[in-house]
Order: sequence, then structure tokens, then C-alpha cells
Amino acid sequence: MAQGGTPVVQQRRLRAELRRARDEAGRTQKDVATALGWSTSKVIRIETGAVAVSTSDVMALLHYYGINDERADTLLAVTRAKEEAWWDSYRTVFGQQFLNLLAYEDSSSCIRQFQSLVVPGLLQTPDYARAVITAYGVEPATAEMGIKVRLRRQELLTSDRCPQILVVLDENAIHRRVGGPAVMRDQLRRLKELGEHPRISIQVLPFSSGVLPAMKASFTIFEFPEDEDEHVVNLEDPHNWALIRDDAEITSRYLESFDVLQEAARPAAELGAALDPLIESLDREASH
Repeated sequence: MAQGGTPVVQQRRLRAELRRARDEAGRTQKDVATALGWSTSKVIRIETGAVAVSTSDVMALLHYYGINDERADTLLAVTRAKEEAWWDSYRTVFGQQFLNLLAYEDSSSCIRQFQSLVVPGLLQTPDYARAVITAYGVEPATAEMGIKVRLRRQELLTSDRCPQILVVLDENAIHRRVGGPAVMRDQLRRLKELGEHPRISIQVLPFSSGVLPAMKASFTIFEFPEDEDEHVVNLEDPHNWALIRDDAEITSRYLESFDVLQEAARPAAELGAALDPLIESLDREASH
């Protein structure tokens, strides 16, 4: 098991190693549950990360799999690590589903995102984020906390861990006025700037593409380093987050949908051509 990485990355590797150890031992999840006196659902929750795994549970699993060497020491060390992720301090403010989303985002190797309504949170300016959050009826204090979290999330873009980020924006998202002409102008300028980032690709899906089946909902696909975890899909609307994991059939469908959207969208190299006329118009309006 590779050393280093954030706590989230290490925990993902731990789960991957436990799944691998079970496969190498030729045991099913039901076999493990029966041998250790657990429910099968507990084994599933441990392997998928739905619950935190205790040191005693990892020791029991390793003993059952016949692992008692340096590999076991490494896995136990990861299990005992208590370092918190930055989003843990927001547990009293945001739900677990959103915190899980932050964890996947922070530890992914590639993020593919389609947005039909607004600019994605990772790419938003503070004023644009404030306008979006308050428009959803969020209390002012919570809204400011949400803006703070979005800005903290964006630190990923300038870190050496920045994943590859592939974004397809429906043309609606760049035309919809959010926060007034000056706010929208600055947001589009920010998109143009981010489009020059070596790890970020932003494409615009033009109105002329018509209606595509893949456009039914905004979604994000989180991909992880090889052998660490399955892809995770996040479906979102202003009122709900739905994380889908451990369902290869569903995640494959969303990967196919994203490919369709990318093919129908304007090339990333044409982002400036799509944004510049809007920026100029908004700038004139903001100046009056």
C-alpha cells in the first residue's frame, strides 16, 4: 500500500486493500460476515466507506485473511490515523452527504462535470457564489459559511494535487444573469482564466445542439487513482444531493452521457470565442 496522501486518500486505499485481501483469500462478503459473526451489510459498509472502520475490525479482518506482516502494520497504522480533513470542522453546519461530496472532490484524480443551470462551485467567484446561494433561500449566516467553504474547495485548483477537471456547461449557464452585470462579467472572466489552466477543460454546449438525453440533469463524476475506488456519481439540484457509488452499470451510463455531451459541445479552445462577446456586453452594461 502506497504511503502518503490526505487522510481521505489513505482511507480509500485502506478500503481498496481490504477488498483486495478478501479477493486474494478467495472469500465472499457473506463468508467474512459468517466467520466473524457480523452482518453482511457491515462488511459491505466497511468496504464501501459508508462507515468508519475500527482498529479492532481491521485486526479481525487481517487475521481472517491470514495477513500478519508489514502489510498488516501499514493498514493498521492508517486505521489508527486520527488526522481530520478540513471539512470536518463544518459537520455541525452541513449534512453528511455534502461532506462526503467534499471528500470525493478533494481526493479524486479526475472530475467530469455537466452543469445545465449555473457555473459549478469549484469555478465560481465569491460574488457569484453569494448570489447563487442566497437565491436558493439560504439563511445569511449559513450562506456566508457556504461561500467560505466554496473558496476553501477552490484551493485544490492551485495545489499540486489538482485533479484533471473536465467541465461541460450548457449555454444557459453563461447567459443566465446571476447577481447583476458586474458579477456575471467577473464570473465569465474567471471562467476564461480557468480555461487556461493546464488541468482544466471548459466546453460550452451550444443552444444549437438541441435537446440531448444526456442533458436530463446536472451531474458530476469523480474518478480515483487506479485500484483505489470505483467511480462516484453525484446528481444534484438545489434541494438534494445524491451520491451513487458501487454501481458500475449506473456510473458507466453517466460516463457515456458525458462523452456525448463533450462531443456535442464546442471545443475547449473556443471558450474565449463563446465568452468574449458576453463579457464585452456585460462590461458596457456595468459601466452605465
